Amino acid sequence: MKRVWSLVLVLVLLGAGYGLYRARAHNAEPAASRWRTAQITRGDLEATVGATGTVRSRQFAMLAWQVNGVVGQVYAQEGDTVQAEQVLAELRADSWPQALLSARTSLLNAQQQLDELRRNADQKYAQALENLATARLQLKSAEQRYHDIVLYWDEEEAQKEYDKWHNLVKSLNEKLHDPRTPSALKPALRSQLEFAKLQEQVAKNNLHPSEEDKAKATADYELAKAQVAYWEREVERWKDGPPADQVALLEAQIEAAQATLEMAKIKAPFTGTVTEVRVHVGDVVAPGTIAFRLDDLSEMLVDVDISEIDINAVRPGQQVTLTLDAVLGRTYHGVVEKVAKVGTTTPTGINFTVTVRLTDADEMVKPGMTAAVTISTERKEGVLLVPNRAVRTVDGQTVVYVLRPGTSEPTPVPVTLGATANTVSEVLEGDLQEGDLVVLNPPVQGFNLFGGK
Repeated sequence: MKRVWSLVLVLVLLGAGYGLYRARAHNAEPAASRWRTAQITRGDLEATVGATGTVRSRQFAMLAWQVNGVVGQVYAQEGDTVQAEQVLAELRADSWPQALLSARTSLLNAQQQLDELRRNADQKYAQALENLATARLQLKSAEQRYHDIVLYWDEEEAQKEYDKWHNLVKSLNEKLHDPRTPSALKPALRSQLEFAKLQEQVAKNNLHPSEEDKAKATADYELAKAQVAYWEREVERWKDGPPADQVALLEAQIEAAQATLEMAKIKAPFTGTVTEVRVHVGDVVAPGTIAFRLDDLSEMLVDVDISEIDINAVRPGQQVTLTLDAVLGRTYHGVVEKVAKVGTTTPTGINFTVTVRLTDADEMVKPGMTAAVTISTERKEGVLLVPNRAVRTVDGQTVVYVLRPGTSEPTPVPVTLGATANTVSEVLEGDLQEGDLVVLNPPVQGFNLFGGK
């Protein structure tokens, strides 16, 4: 039993001695073997901002039917390039709803009225001129009577006017019945006599006008003036062809009817490529039934969300590189086309949408593909660079631990960083020089500025 305890004691002493030896050896080993370090260097730095987005075409549209009916013709197939306003499909006319049938009738009626309006324009103008001439004669007569019995009536003058016409009637009667009057003159005398009798009657009526006569003369005069004004306007309307207001009204009716009839067709709203076809001849469709998808594949875009932290570094015109999950081993290029002016709130913070246009897209790039986007925001040459792995945040201050010559423990050095790339950052301020050794695994519980401990 004593031998056993002696053996145990020896083993304990040997273990303690080995532990002391290891501790002394550890304290004696070189600093370079304890710390992982990297050198401060000078070089070029390209700052980037990365994000992921989805490829889309410059413009796309889902084209749907607007009315009920049966598909009669389909003119476009998937992959076809079509022009703006090109008809892609249309319904059978015998399946049109009542609204389209009514529109077709309205179109025919309005077109017929417009044709007649243009065809009869010269006749309308001539009739307006004739009616204007008649209205002016009637105005002259009404104006004379208005002056005679309303404005300038005088009993003595009225008597003189009556006597003048009365005597003329008497004289013409005598000549007409005088056997000595040549027969050839009698037709002219009869015409003069009829006119004189009319004037005599007017003059007789003017001898003693009543209030009723005066009111009627005034009303007749105002009506005659209105008639002349109306026909003057009509002459003006028709002198250069059909009235513009009537033509515009009929053309609007025609345009509205044609627009309704166009609902029986599906047209391409812009020049593009048919990327999806969901319609076939004989299909019974309803409003909202999707028929085609149309994409403008002339340009490919990617929309990415950039954090508010990085957005001020992003500007239109900056160069971009892109990789696609669906196209392995190929890097594409692009340019920032648009930067949103307003951010949107997301569960992870405030983001701004940035639109990137691909400049070398090929047939392998398709809408809907996932793209990893790297935006080159800034390039600096010959700047002091520190590895991102060496940067720590301690008590709110950015520091780098430096292993000075002749020391075994790293020294914290406060720094101010500028532009940042994937693995290195620019040193703007701090007691660092090219060639200094910075520690990548400092002995503190600070947080790495670029993530992790």
